[in-house]
Amino acid sequence: MTAHPLRDFQPVPTRSGTRDRNLIGTEHGVTSFFVLEVRMEAGAAVPLHTHPVEEAWVVTDGALTLQIGDDTVVAQAESVVRIPPDVPHALRNDGRAEARALVGAPWNRATFFTEATTYIEGTSRE
Repeated sequence: MTAHPLRDFQPVPTRSGTRDRNLIGTEHGVTSFFVLEVRMEAGAAVPLHTHPVEEAWVVTDGALTLQIGDDTVVAQAESVVRIPPDVPHALRNDGRAEARALVGAPWNRATFFTEATTYIEGTSRE
């Protein structure tokens, strides 16, 4: 058994204004699910995409606007948003300050954005 230090936040490729770090993931020996911590500057966005598994966002600071299917949800700090499997979704920070969130899904983090993500708009993050 090993205790793993958390790494610093890193810029997300092709996602201007977004940084993240793995809280629980492949580098910690966990391959069946992951939890990320995300920081999104004002105006940062993730384009429309889908996953074959559910995903959950916990907004911890600020607010995020999520398009989930035909619905738009503004998630304030201290709220949780569930995204069902195969439902197109996108998100953005429409606020004036940085928004922070935790993100989790039941997939190996090492392959989530390459094997479990289908982009409908925009480009892949990795």
